[in-house]
Amino acid sequence: MNTTSGTSFFFSSMLEEILDIRNVQKAFKQVTANKGAGGIDGMQTDELRDYLNTHWSTLRADILEGNYHPQAVLKVEITKDGGGMRMLGIPTVIDRLLQQSISQWLSPKYEGDFSTNSYGFRPKRNAHQAVLQAQANLNAGYTWIVELDLEKFFDKVNHDKLMSLLSAKIKDKRILKLIRSYLTSGIMENGTVSHREEGTVQGSPLSPLLSNILLHELDKTLDKRGHRYVRYADDCSVYVRSKKSAQRLMESMTRYLEDKLKLKVNREKSKISRPMRSSLLGFSFYGSKTGWEVRISSKSLSTIKKKIKGCTQRNDPTPTGKRIANLEGMLRGWVNYFILCKAKKHMSNLDEMVRVRLRMTLWKSWKKPRTRMKRLIALGIEKGKAYEWSNSRKGYCRIAHSPILCLALNNAYFTKLKYTGFANYYYWKTTHQMKLF
Repeated sequence: MNTTSGTSFFFSSMLEEILDIRNVQKAFKQVTANKGAGGIDGMQTDELRDYLNTHWSTLRADILEGNYHPQAVLKVEITKDGGGMRMLGIPTVIDRLLQQSISQWLSPKYEGDFSTNSYGFRPKRNAHQAVLQAQANLNAGYTWIVELDLEKFFDKVNHDKLMSLLSAKIKDKRILKLIRSYLTSGIMENGTVSHREEGTVQGSPLSPLLSNILLHELDKTLDKRGHRYVRYADDCSVYVRSKKSAQRLMESMTRYLEDKLKLKVNREKSKISRPMRSSLLGFSFYGSKTGWEVRISSKSLSTIKKKIKGCTQRNDPTPTGKRIANLEGMLRGWVNYFILCKAKKHMSNLDEMVRVRLRMTLWKSWKKPRTRMKRLIALGIEKGKAYEWSNSRKGYCRIAHSPILCLALNNAYFTKLKYTGFANYYYWKTTHQMKLF
């Protein structure tokens, strides 16, 4: 069914279409492809097919009759890059299937409404496009940036506000009841289920769509005022020409978000910034002769360095080949994400850090002076120098930076162990695949 912006989708078979076998099969493929841990009932994704073959008819009838009640989500916490913990919820596999069915059916109906400045959780839109739009805003002279940070957005979503927005377009009360039941289904921690009166589950298939529906109200307000902005999920940056305009906007947007959308603005993290001090999805900007260019933010560089250290701890007995395989998987994803940036020097510096860390782990693994001397000689070091350095009392870091170890464990040595490196992979991506951008 095609809809135009602002219209309602009301027809008697709406829930039946969501539960149509073709829509459910599409959702099944997505859920099983994503894999992920089981919820509170312990069912895994590879068990879902057998369950549906046996119980689908009964499950579908319960949903259509309004007798289905979602199970509580399993609470898990992960460490955030900037410190602190992020709470995620793991719905059961069955509820993930049903939420995916709802989301993929509703998303096209809302897509025509959403702003062109919204890039998160939408088809054919991504973080790179958001960053390039931000760069265009800066180069157009809008160099004062209002960075709005919503405090624990997914945990603070007001259910009544969200449901009122949904009911403006969705007139099938059965769908509204089902979505409301997912919002209030509860969360299990240490075997105890607590009721939820606000928030959406970060990690559930339905949450991205619901977040965009709520924050589309912010987009409409910014569009109405003619502002240039970029929003990716709950990250929003607005670009204006002067400091005074930025200050007024910060005050008015804070009031709007808290009074109208019932969200909490983090006043400590929200800020007015300039391009070189700004941060958008891990990127920042710097000035050049031709205008503002995209760069990797200092926070993103600190984060990748911490991950490198985590993969190269001296006390970790992981074999060097396995360490390098882990590093390769990590660095390829990281370079792919930051391929927009002119970052050759950063990539080379990260490779240097990796090789120093690997030299330290190898030096420690050789342990005894006799073993170290034998290994150095085998790597082409003259016997006298090999004896001198194998008996050195210098620390691991100083040894790793020494001319002898840099010569013995040179770039070619790690290349033979299949370490491609940040710089080489970055060079290959920028010279062979820039047409993607």
